[in-house]
Amino acid sequence: MPTYACTPEAGGAEFSCSQQQYDEMVAKDKLYAEAEAVYRRFLQEDLRISRTGGTESATSVLLETTAEAFLKKALEGYRQDRAEGLSARGGDRVVRSIERLAGVSKGGSLVALRACVDASSVTVYKAGKYVGKGLVTRDDLYFKRIGSALKVIGADGSEVSSCG
Repeated sequence: MPTYACTPEAGGAEFSCSQQQYDEMVAKDKLYAEAEAVYRRFLQEDLRISRTGGTESATSVLLETTAEAFLKKALEGYRQDRAEGLSARGGDRVVRSIERLAGVSKGGSLVALRACVDASSVTVYKAGKYVGKGLVTRDDLYFKRIGSALKVIGADGSEVSSCG
């Protein structure tokens, strides 16, 4: 009878497990990897939209990566940016860390991640005048499968001084 080595969802020391437990672990690992890929794709689109000064409607990438309350809130922010003449320039958003939030669910989410993103190299302009730097943020992100696509459906976040 073959033996399998599993790792707890939240990380930690390996332990002996059954094939069923191993298969469940592999499936969960794939789900977390998919969630991270979805989030990184959203983050790139979010910065692209910020560089163009917001948008009035959801782009195809937003519709492919976000849904529910998260999409609604993002669109409200993009519309407000457009109305106020805000745009991002230069720099980049650097994902400093992403970690699994094992056992955390909100709004029927399947998995959750905590991401810390440093956008302090980005500059923000209002009607062409410099108003400040981008923020460093820590967000708890919630993912749900809608149809066949995993999407960000919610987030709880805050500005932090650093990702350290």
